[in-house]
Amino acid sequence: MTAELASPAFDSSRSRQEDLTHAVARIERLGKHLFGVSACIVYLHVTDDSGSSLATAAHAFCAQLDLTDDLQVVPEKSSPFQAALGKIDNLDVRFYALQPVRNRDGQIVGRIGLIHERPRMFTEGDKHCLHDLVAVLERELHAHMSSASPAAK
Repeated sequence: MTAELASPAFDSSRSRQEDLTHAVARIERLGKHLFGVSACIVYLHVTDDSGSSLATAAHAFCAQLDLTDDLQVVPEKSSPFQAALGKIDNLDVRFYALQPVRNRDGQIVGRIGLIHERPRMFTEGDKHCLHDLVAVLERELHAHMSSASPAAK
C-alpha cells in the first residue's frame, strides 16, 4: 500500500463532512502544538449535521466569547497575577486569542481560538502563524463548500 492510499486525504470513500471533520481536527492539533497552548479550538457558527461545533467545554467557551472583525488577544499583556478569564472543566483560562474565519464573501463563519491556563505573550510571529492557520482552515472550508454545492457536481 502506498502512502498516498493510506492517507485519509486520498480516501475517496469518506463523506465530505468526514473530510471536513478530519481537517478541523488536524488544524486543532497543529494549532495546539504550534502555539504551545492548552487548546486550539475551531468553532464554526454554522455546522452541517455533525453537531461538532460544541463538542467540548472548550468549544462552548469559545462560542460564548464576543467576536470582533479582527484578532482579539486577552489579556493584551502577560501578568503572573492575571485573574482567570473563565473555566473549562478543571482549567482556569488565563489567556485566549480569537481570530475570525471567513467564507469566500468575507462574512465571518467561525473562529479559531487559542486557550491557555497561564498568561502568555502573543508575539508578531504568533499573529502571523495564526493568520496562516486561519488561511489553511478557510481553504478547507472553501473546498468543502465548493464540493458540496450543486454547481460543483
